[in-house]
Amino acid sequence: MNRSMILAGLALIAAPALAQDPPLIGRDAASALASEISGTSAIRTVQSLSLHHRMRGSQPYAAAAEVIRGRLAAYGLADVDVIALPADGVVVYGTQRSRPAWNARFAELWERKRVNSQWADSERIASWDEQPITLAEDSVSGTADSDLVDVGAGSKDSDYAGKSVRGKLVLASDQADAVAPLAVTKYGAAGIVSWARNQKQAWWGEDESLIRWGHLDTWKDPTFAFMVSPARAHAWQDRLAKGETVRLRARVEAGRTAGQYLIPTAVIPGRDRTHEIVYSCHLDHPSPGANDNASGCAGILEIARTLNRLVADKRLPQPQRTIRFIWPCEVECTISLLNARPEFASRALATIHLDMIGGDTEKTKSILRVEGAPPSLPSFVADVGVAMARWVNQQSLEYADTGEADWPLVDPQGDKRALQAKVGGFTDGSDHRVWAEGSWRVPVIYVADWPDRYIHTQRDVPANLDATKMKRAMFIAAAAGWTLANLDQAAVSELELMLRSEMLERRAARLRRSARADLDLARLMAAHADRYDAAEAASLGRFGLTGTAVPGAPSADSAPSTGRAAVVYRRKPEPKGPMDGFGYSWFDDHLKRAGLVRPALLDRPSPPDGPAFGYEALNLVDGLRTVQDISDELAVTVAPAPVAEVADYLATLEKLGVLERE
Repeated sequence: MNRSMILAGLALIAAPALAQDPPLIGRDAASALASEISGTSAIRTVQSLSLHHRMRGSQPYAAAAEVIRGRLAAYGLADVDVIALPADGVVVYGTQRSRPAWNARFAELWERKRVNSQWADSERIASWDEQPITLAEDSVSGTADSDLVDVGAGSKDSDYAGKSVRGKLVLASDQADAVAPLAVTKYGAAGIVSWARNQKQAWWGEDESLIRWGHLDTWKDPTFAFMVSPARAHAWQDRLAKGETVRLRARVEAGRTAGQYLIPTAVIPGRDRTHEIVYSCHLDHPSPGANDNASGCAGILEIARTLNRLVADKRLPQPQRTIRFIWPCEVECTISLLNARPEFASRALATIHLDMIGGDTEKTKSILRVEGAPPSLPSFVADVGVAMARWVNQQSLEYADTGEADWPLVDPQGDKRALQAKVGGFTDGSDHRVWAEGSWRVPVIYVADWPDRYIHTQRDVPANLDATKMKRAMFIAAAAGWTLANLDQAAVSELELMLRSEMLERRAARLRRSARADLDLARLMAAHADRYDAAEAASLGRFGLTGTAVPGAPSADSAPSTGRAAVVYRRKPEPKGPMDGFGYSWFDDHLKRAGLVRPALLDRPSPPDGPAFGYEALNLVDGLRTVQDISDELAVTVAPAPVAEVADYLATLEKLGVLERE
């Protein structure tokens, strides 16, 4: 990297303190977006969606999909459709075995009390009609009128020592799918009452009134499970410890049937109909599921309304590239869609995925994240989103500090605090990982809240959302998408300045990390930085653009590898998709069929703010890298792991027919 590039990048880093206009998009387009996009409007959509218990393939999910379809039609978007893919437990889409639709008709759990030597209902503990989240997903029909037995976690044989649970209901602290194999299948319990707590974060366990969304395995251990709060469970445990009898009556009418994955979609046609910028979210989740993920679904609907109206009113021109919007169920629908309709991936130049974008920070403790693709997919696309988020951060902080800013982006019904979004990096956990996976390698921008103390509970309600945060998150996504839809060669100079700025940010972070690393890792980090920067600059070609310079130069000073470490793999054309989907693991299924041992690499913990070892190792297979090269890359981008573990994992994928040797 030469001195002029460094100075240009440093100048751009300092620029936000002086310049007020947003990066790349242009003042007029940004003004049009800022004036039209509405956090309040998006929250109204959240309120509608949150009424539906949106389990994949279910009738309430279909009702939510119809809400989206109806509004897209009313807003005047083109090619409005609901794609229907068979989901029956038999059809396989790449690495995703379709899961049958799950519907519940009735479910109640009552506590019983002795009245005149007879058991009678005394208190309704859970009701599908009142709170559908109290019935675990994939529960099947059943009844029970029996004593409750506390089995602790319920996921180990030792939890059942000295306890008779046959024909009874078990109280367990683990998730229902972890309890069912022992409690029901092995020891004969009639059903499960789980008080599993929410995802672990700093506020984990503080609110004992929360009822967590529960899951059972789609394929095995058929039973039913009710979800209750820790407070309820502790009260029962105290009574049981005193020798009291807790008797419950359960009745469930639910089950799985052949159904369909329903995926609403629409477009704003571009002058080029062969290339698309895609907005994605995930429509499924329990009711209310306001932030997760009615907020993301409402967000891309509001972006669709805004952009389409601005184009129709000629406040914005027709975009150069087509802009598509899709509402799949999480991960499994996206894998299925990209396999069933390969044109969706082949047309996509980039995908912007919204998953939880509106949590009021004071209520939910959520921080908005704006991230990119995994390190195995260098692309300027992520930097467009990151640069927009940095600018919104700066504008919102200026407004909070002084009461004045050129672009405060405040919704009339929202708060005025600074956004303080965390920008950059990659984390797993939603559909963006599918688009970016090695089968399709579509660059992504990921906009999402984390943490959220109420995620997956009955308290994830619309009242916890902030209209200003929604507006700012949607503006970042809309501005980034509009920029990507209209990038041309004239924008390359400004774009390259932005890329150099982000390159310097990454290199500064690398220097801080390498100061704590041994010499070998520091050398690998330096070589990786050169390769990454060169690949990111080259990624302009995906959009038909030509850069003026490629920063850095690939380093190749590592010692030659030998033996298993020298093997080079390439991925076979099929199956397409990540090795683990939702509710089904292609890898574990085929590993069991082949009688192979699970590779140790997959059980090695990866950092919380990065990709998993297995996901990234497979992404790095390109027909050029040796096993040693892949191990070196993982050491830099995930964490160091023995090259023997990497070799074993890739050799296992070869045995399963995913990879072949060059």
